Amino acid sequence: MPCWKLVRDRIGEQLAKQGDAYIVQAKPDEREPLLRAKIVEEAMELAESSSLEEAADLLEALHAWLHEKGYTWSQLEEERQRKLKKKGGFTKAYIAIWPNRHTC
Repeated sequence: MPCWKLVRDRIGEQLAKQGDAYIVQAKPDEREPLLRAKIVEEAMELAESSSLEEAADLLEALHAWLHEKGYTWSQLEEERQRKLKKKGGFTKAYIAIWPNRHTC
């Protein structure tokens, strides 16, 4: 089975020049789901490494998704602030434990 994933623009250009991979450009209707998958991939990599570089990759994928959806960074920040005011943040690091649940 072939391996494929969304890669950064310059990485795709490099791979195409090197002949290491067959490079295609996603169709418009494929872009948003690919970006969501990339966000999950980058979040998993951040969870495994906790590196600033992986955080930057996650942020870039999120930035691209926002652009694809027609949202702005300021709209995201407004939504973050709204939720922060209503529900709080994660600074207190509370852990919820439900003894009778098997899944969250």
